[in-house]
Amino acid sequence: MGERHLSRVPYMPRNQAYLDPIRSAPEGPDIAAFFDMDGTLLAGFSAYVFAQDRLRTPDIRHLGILREALAYRMGRSTFESLLRASAKMLEGETVEQVEKQAERLFRRNIAGLIYPEARAIIAAHRARGHRLIMISAATQFQVAAVADDLGFDEVIGNRLEILDGQLTGEVLEPIIYGDAKAATAVEVAEEYGIDLAESFAYSDGGEDLPLLEGVGNPRPLNPDKHLAAESKRRGWETLDFESRGRPPLSFILRTAAANMSMVPAVGAGLLAGALNRDRRQALNLAMSTWGEFAVAISGVDVQIEGEDHLWSARPCVFLFNHQSNFDGLLLMKVLRKDVTAIAKQQLSHMPLVGPLFSFGGVVFIDRTDHEQAVNALQSAVNTIRDGLSIAIAPEGTRQPTPNLGPFKKGGFHLAMEAGVPIVPIIIHNSHDVLPRGGRVMRPTTVRVTVGSPIPTSHWKTKDLDTHISDVRELYLETLGQVSGPKP
Repeated sequence: MGERHLSRVPYMPRNQAYLDPIRSAPEGPDIAAFFDMDGTLLAGFSAYVFAQDRLRTPDIRHLGILREALAYRMGRSTFESLLRASAKMLEGETVEQVEKQAERLFRRNIAGLIYPEARAIIAAHRARGHRLIMISAATQFQVAAVADDLGFDEVIGNRLEILDGQLTGEVLEPIIYGDAKAATAVEVAEEYGIDLAESFAYSDGGEDLPLLEGVGNPRPLNPDKHLAAESKRRGWETLDFESRGRPPLSFILRTAAANMSMVPAVGAGLLAGALNRDRRQALNLAMSTWGEFAVAISGVDVQIEGEDHLWSARPCVFLFNHQSNFDGLLLMKVLRKDVTAIAKQQLSHMPLVGPLFSFGGVVFIDRTDHEQAVNALQSAVNTIRDGLSIAIAPEGTRQPTPNLGPFKKGGFHLAMEAGVPIVPIIIHNSHDVLPRGGRVMRPTTVRVTVGSPIPTSHWKTKDLDTHISDVRELYLETLGQVSGPKP
């Protein structure tokens, strides 16, 4: 096979040529897609996240793991030694303790490191019916939440020994690394009748050359220097993503400029409102201008399906799934005028944003105070009856991944009380622009689907759970996600 050029895929999901080999592959579960995790699916290494969290607590064992990590990084120690040292640090802890830490760190840190392009690759394999197998040198606690979120069929990681619900500090054999990882993949292939000659393998590290050599479609992702050099020598096409990890300076400057665009937008709105003595005109102009400026400056292309539904049933309750801090700017661009929102009480205390939201009629809710929340919802009902629409996230908060969370009842009660329709705003991938915990916006294409207005005038309180479930199923179906937890 002749040498193929090395391609650097820009962070623009609309450019999906890297999915073509998958889309043209045979269908069926006898073809597997093997994925390494750290550096391949994630921008970075989960072990670092766990280690940083551990270092916040005083423990003499941390000195040993630090020495081992430094020695491994300098090439003076082996991965096996590092893994065993890490296992010793957990000796005596319960499985429940470690699982809770893993889930917390996934939601707070690791979920935002998953490459959107990796999600697209996994989705393409799933569409072909391929068996999705994560095979990682990380431990079972590091891989579980990532694998569950991405929907893997099989998960293989290094296993720490457990006795009576506690970790013993030992690692079970075999240690999944290098040749042993490739051998494990062969065993799995034999178990499931997988055709390795038609299968795919994805990794970022030179230690996984045996795994990549063992399949017909080796696909190095974000390769290290060793793997990049070997890939060039062997004629393997490599993919190198920029959508996570350290952002280029241009992305940082775009983000700063997008945030600063609030100043001229609000200034223009206040000037127009003062000249015409029209507060609503001031708010509408400020909102739409800031949304247009910020989205354009950040390099995001917004594609809207069902745009007519944005205007056909106002006033209404707009329900949007909440993936990102970018959603606020996105909604200002999409909704444009005569709309306010319901937001958590904490935002009212933020400099600039709090006073601006208050001036715009945003209804703040204290989730810890039931009586205040009820009164706030009644205020929102009055706002709707005055002719304004309300935007609210039925999930209640941003989700750590693009997967839809459970729906709360507040927005549905609000629509019923006000006697107005619900208009679903289904955001497909604003998480790609700015994941939870992220600070820099990334240029991409964001898809938005606006559903037909859903009348609520005939709804009864006793049937509310059924109505909420039906609406949530609409979101899941539109997003291409399977049914998850119900409200």
